[in-house]
Amino acid sequence: MISYSITFLTPLFSKGSYDNRPEVRPASIRGQLHWWFRALGGSHNDEKSIFGGVHGGATASKIVVRVGNLQGQSAEVATLPHKQGGQSSPKWAYKPGASFDLHVLERLGGLQANHRPAFERTLETWLLLGTLGLRATRAAGSFAWQPLTAEGVAMPQSLDEWRSRCKDLLRNAPLKLHLVAEDFDSAEDARRIVSDTIGGRDDHQGEDSLARINYPLGRIGRGVRKTSPLRFRIIRVENKFHIAAVWDDRTAVTGNRPGDLNAVIQHLVAKDKKIGRLLAGFQ
Repeated sequence: MISYSITFLTPLFSKGSYDNRPEVRPASIRGQLHWWFRALGGSHNDEKSIFGGVHGGATASKIVVRVGNLQGQSAEVATLPHKQGGQSSPKWAYKPGASFDLHVLERLGGLQANHRPAFERTLETWLLLGTLGLRATRAAGSFAWQPLTAEGVAMPQSLDEWRSRCKDLLRNAPLKLHLVAEDFDSAEDARRIVSDTIGGRDDHQGEDSLARINYPLGRIGRGVRKTSPLRFRIIRVENKFHIAAVWDDRTAVTGNRPGDLNAVIQHLVAKDKKIGRLLAGFQ
């Protein structure tokens, strides 16, 4: 068993049976691990062998995710922190500082030797670059962690160390990474910047620009939902906060072309969005 103490840096929007009672759900963590496994280049057969599945014959998961020792306060928090009042779309969330213990166990004989490195790579990549809950691609549900067992990996202590470990984990994966050098005094300041992009109901010109490059910031509406290929995470280094950006370069999955990343950055710069300037040079 590998265990970690997870502490949220930004609000966790993850409701349970009631809108005003957020939860930390093991199923959501499993879903994140599934996504990162595929994004790192894992095959369907290996994913099924590790996480289980029903297509092509039911297979039980070798991995169990459990959570416990949940502590923290909940409140209504803006999902769109760059806006004011009702436009900020407040929802119930666990506030920054909330924490829980994450336990990852193997069962049914454990992972095969050839699957363990792939799963460990997936788990560490999620710890470094992943998030949790609603608005996860816009850095909500960002967290810090500490290992509770000897098998766990420690959090990097410098931006260079963070960059080096991510480079190793993302090697040969269809993902691109940019760590913003500028630091922020609070994680919420950084979340506000990555939330303030273009498009949406109040920005028809921006929406038209995004449509021409197949919505590289994601899309919700008219019965269509597309997850943003450009994902953000807030990381904490030496009591300062930085923005990490990940671009999903799997054209067959996202429908985006190689040049769409540069195009959306240029649109953000043209609209005078700070996140556009911070992403300058991200290729």
